[in-house]
Amino acid sequence: MSALLAALVLLTTPLAAQEALPSPLVSPVLSIETIEPRGFGYFVGDLLTREVIVTVAEPFTLEKASQPAPRRLSYWLDLRSVAVEETAERGGTRYRLTLAYQTFYVPLSSAPRTLPPLTLRFTDGDETVAAEIPSFDFVMAPLREVQPQRPEGGPAGYLQPDAVPHGVSTRSSRIRFGVGLVTMFVALALLAYHAAWWPFGKRPARPFTHAARSLQRLSRQPNGRSYRAGLLDLHRAFDAAAGQRLLADDVPRFLVAHTQYRPYAPEIGRFFASSRRAFFGNDVAGAAKVMPLTSVAALSSELGAAERRAA
Repeated sequence: MSALLAALVLLTTPLAAQEALPSPLVSPVLSIETIEPRGFGYFVGDLLTREVIVTVAEPFTLEKASQPAPRRLSYWLDLRSVAVEETAERGGTRYRLTLAYQTFYVPLSSAPRTLPPLTLRFTDGDETVAAEIPSFDFVMAPLREVQPQRPEGGPAGYLQPDAVPHGVSTRSSRIRFGVGLVTMFVALALLAYHAAWWPFGKRPARPFTHAARSLQRLSRQPNGRSYRAGLLDLHRAFDAAAGQRLLADDVPRFLVAHTQYRPYAPEIGRFFASSRRAFFGNDVAGAAKVMPLTSVAALSSELGAAERRAA
């Protein structure tokens, strides 16, 4: 009986010990996958693109500080760009990192090179885990002939004569430039003639245009003297356009003979009324209320435009 009890104790002891052992920890890093470029045939200045795919369990996320940044890694290797794509999956998050490297190594013969390993850290706020990305080995080749051909003239045969310079005709460009320059000057001259600019500004056929220029200057300094001077400038313009002294009673006959100014008849009548009040009534302030100097300047500009249209 005692032997049977001892056997039962020996059989049950390992099972109890096994049940007492803690269960192994499950890493939140569910999977690590790399998509590598080819491992050979690279020259100086070539680009190599690696893709690293890491899947982690929720709620772990990638630490921004552990994400590699574009920079110079060594004298022969630059990390040009890093693109991170985050995709939610059932129970986790999938991170795809696309890393573009550029080589600046000039080997004298085919030589192995290595892209460095990476360590990506993921955190849930309390715990941090690391995903180790292995290095990648590849082979670089030199940019030179395998067996350069020796020229017949010895090393001096490698030298090539200077290229003979060839003249490039600029005749068509000069013709186009000349035509454009002449066209510009003709257009500018026509515009100056139309607007009565210098040297066409002294034409007697543009009295309202000259008055408009004078009134624009006077309207910047409005006072009693400038108001009277502005009225006189426009009066002289009416006299020059009519070929005689033009009074208020002569305005209807003037508009019949000069139809281009008919649309401005109400403003012309207001101008003569304010002029009569200023000069014959000696009431400059009241005349300025009837038609301010800015309105007189605007009327002269409109009459000048009509004058140029009719020319």
